[in-house]
Amino acid sequence: MESTLPALAVQTLDILTVEQIKAAYARREQITYADPMLARTELSLQQTFYPYGFPLQVFTNSEEVLVAAKESWQGFRQLFETEPIRFHVGVTEGGSAGCPPAPTSRVREHLCTHVADAENFGVSDAARFFSVIWLAQSTLAHRSYVRYFILESSAMFHLAARHSIGIHAACVELEGNGILFCGDSGAGKSTLAYACARAGWTYVTDDASFLVNGRDDSLVVGNCRQVRFRPSAEDLFPELRGLPILQRAEIGKPSIEWNTAPLAQVATSFSSRVKHIVFLDRREGCRNELVPFPAEVARAYILQRGIGVPEIAAMQTAGVERLLDRGVFELKYTDLDWAIDRLAQLVKEGR
Repeated sequence: MESTLPALAVQTLDILTVEQIKAAYARREQITYADPMLARTELSLQQTFYPYGFPLQVFTNSEEVLVAAKESWQGFRQLFETEPIRFHVGVTEGGSAGCPPAPTSRVREHLCTHVADAENFGVSDAARFFSVIWLAQSTLAHRSYVRYFILESSAMFHLAARHSIGIHAACVELEGNGILFCGDSGAGKSTLAYACARAGWTYVTDDASFLVNGRDDSLVVGNCRQVRFRPSAEDLFPELRGLPILQRAEIGKPSIEWNTAPLAQVATSFSSRVKHIVFLDRREGCRNELVPFPAEVARAYILQRGIGVPEIAAMQTAGVERLLDRGVFELKYTDLDWAIDRLAQLVKEGR
């Protein structure tokens, strides 16, 4: 889809000299100010989205940006009455034909930068609920890149810095009881979450869970509209065979990405009240068992990803402590069916 608005020239007028200003004044001509840094750029297109239930307004000069944002967030509905996050996304002319590199991200206090190159970058201010993003026109041809590395990453910074703490965990729910699956990449979080969903559990998210600040019920929100698998998951789930294996965001690791919306047999929810944390260990040859897990290890695992602004750090830590009080376990398994049955027992008996 091509935008109906032109992309912006990177340089719009040179700075006028004193003599040029004097001459224009003498001729009673209107003086048009230069804007080489695009500070007065008009971003006339606007739309509101609700990633993870929080309001976010996108202002841009490109309809293609709105299309990308819609693909990322159209399934979410508003869950929270918070001050809207504002994205100003300007698109400039030109750019290289190839996909830009993955951005380098840095955070300090309330500021975050995502810098891919001189034409594709963003700066987010969590204290002002504001992000300014600049993209080259050619970058919009790589829509999954724009969505994953630019729009979604910037939104997740705001959520993790102001409204929640991000946890590298999947989340599923049974009979109103949510369970977080924690572990390093490759621990099997997505696989077990989807296996539980196939067995009648409610699917919340496969990778990124956000523990909402300031609540006593350990409410977690996630993206239930998609699930990502490693290609090897085809061996466990025959329905994945034949689906395309893509590079995540065009330059990331290979994965199978599946939209859950058409899957009538899978119940989904954007949120869940978590009752237990379960760390996964599916190493070959390990004994099937559910055992207590050190709360100190779980605390460090969660808090090491904390990027909240200083004034809410105590609130985030308090939320994590409430979560840990609900029970932390380690699930060692090699058999998926056994794992699902044991988790169901945990929900019903609390142990």
